[in-house]
Amino acid sequence: ILMTIFPMILEAVALFLNIGKIGHLFGTVVATITIFLGLMDEMPREKLIRKVNLKGRKNRRKVKTLMFTYGRISKLEKLQMSSTHAIITGEKLYFSLRLPYEGETLMSISLKELKEVAVHQVISDVTPYLPRMRDLFIPIRNIKSIGKPKHLDYFLVLKTSDNIWTFYEEPEILLNFQKEIEKAMDK
Repeated sequence: ILMTIFPMILEAVALFLNIGKIGHLFGTVVATITIFLGLMDEMPREKLIRKVNLKGRKNRRKVKTLMFTYGRISKLEKLQMSSTHAIITGEKLYFSLRLPYEGETLMSISLKELKEVAVHQVISDVTPYLPRMRDLFIPIRNIKSIGKPKHLDYFLVLKTSDNIWTFYEEPEILLNFQKEIEKAMDK
């Protein structure tokens, strides 16, 4: 924290001594806020790494960031998902889970308990969205449906004897994670 505040103090002193400009101080404040926001996104990932006790840069890179929800999926738009970080170490799959009233919780699933590991494709009908001029200035909410009557979503489904765990991300990331899980299960 001190490393991000120190440049702001230097900029304020330079401005007070008529050496600096107000634009430099403004830029430093904006950069500091951006750094803090970036660190807030990384905090749950770092908590998982500390709880699992990962050491080394190679192991830290294995942590995947996915979206998570319970149960089977029929349509992506009806879901309430939360961001999760997952890693396979030893004989277990660890992932962080944000519960509504309890905060961040570390979940672990033994690889021996997994009955099914599969990537499922869900096709949903959507009304095609045609781009407009205002989309250049206002963020588009339904960007995935631009010019498409059907929408393809991919989910990684992990099934144990009593639960179904579902993760959402781009297909390539899910397929790589599925291979990683199956490879760890075969060991």
